[in-house]
Amino acid sequence: MDIVITIQHAANVHFFKHVVGELESAGHDVFVFAREKGVVGELLDAYEIDHELLCGEPRGWLGLGLTQLCYEARLLRRTRAIDPDYILTSHGIAATHVGTLVGAESHVYIDTETAINGGNRLTIPFTDVLYTPDSFRETYDAEHVRYPGYHELAYLHPDRFDPDPDRLRAHGVDPDERYAVLRLGAWNGNHDIGKQGISAAGRHEIVDELATDGRVFVADEGDGPLPTGAEPLPVPPADFHHLLAFADLVVGEVATTTLEAGLLGTPTVRISPFAGSSEMGKFRELAEYGLVRSFHTDHETTAIRELTRLYRDPSAASNWADRREALLATKIDVTQYILSQILADVPEPTPEDRDSGPTLAASGSGPDSGTDAGSVSAHHPGSHPGKDAPPRPDRPSVNRR
Repeated sequence: MDIVITIQHAANVHFFKHVVGELESAGHDVFVFAREKGVVGELLDAYEIDHELLCGEPRGWLGLGLTQLCYEARLLRRTRAIDPDYILTSHGIAATHVGTLVGAESHVYIDTETAINGGNRLTIPFTDVLYTPDSFRETYDAEHVRYPGYHELAYLHPDRFDPDPDRLRAHGVDPDERYAVLRLGAWNGNHDIGKQGISAAGRHEIVDELATDGRVFVADEGDGPLPTGAEPLPVPPADFHHLLAFADLVVGEVATTTLEAGLLGTPTVRISPFAGSSEMGKFRELAEYGLVRSFHTDHETTAIRELTRLYRDPSAASNWADRREALLATKIDVTQYILSQILADVPEPTPEDRDSGPTLAASGSGPDSGTDAGSVSAHHPGSHPGKDAPPRPDRPSVNRR
């Protein structure tokens, strides 16, 4: 089969990296097209994923619209020449439009409700099959499929990822010493208009509080100046999840990072203008499990008081580890789920399948393919037996060809 995958954000690279490797290992032709944003190109190179960058990073709100138009036009031209069977995307507006025009069956994975991400309105009407986590708060038509997982469990499920302390030691970080990670956003996405994160004073106060007990690493998408006492990220983007896994605390504005940290069992506090009454379903569920504590930016002072208390709580790490295990008992390997929707002999995973490993060969692409090296007792990497998988002829098709 010929399969097109589109990448609009660094999180999309992680979401699809194992999918690409497993499909290619099974003999399918995968074409990855990307729009540069942040470290998208760097991550694709790090994982040795063959790809084509169709557009550079936009500048300003006007540039965002013009870049989107350019991206759609170039993607249409490339995809029409390929004539793919499927086009896969995560929150990819262009992919659904192009899929409609070339007759490819579009599988779209979305985890942010339309009430927060208005771009869904340009995506969902053109989608053949819409997949969302079962915590998703909105309901669409009969082609809306829910699954027990999160996007982040396509790459952080214990069968896919095992934190490696040597990845940190190679960059001068002792995983046994205390440190915190502060993740700040750029606030330039289509859903960020009129929003802002932690105040400048709040950033400095957070670093001041945390630096008294250990190192504080700051990742700022906006490339702002580091607060006094903070350090820049010590690891390359491909090793960021290892840094999150061994941290004593993660504080962030960015949804993906805070969700990742919570799923890794790291005590996590989120300070966001999206928290509150219109909260995303995935964060409501994580709050129920006690894995991410979210505060609206209007309650920044309360959030700082709580993160300071949490950082000094000696029982926090063990509490989060227990909560993580309770959550994972109800969730699936999302990479295997994606594969099961387009390949005939990849069964849909269930929570009980944990530790059985993926179905296809996991030779993958790049240094982070399959299960990462290293071991931590709380994590359970699975085996990855090789297996060929033909196209899935038995799946009810909604292809418009």
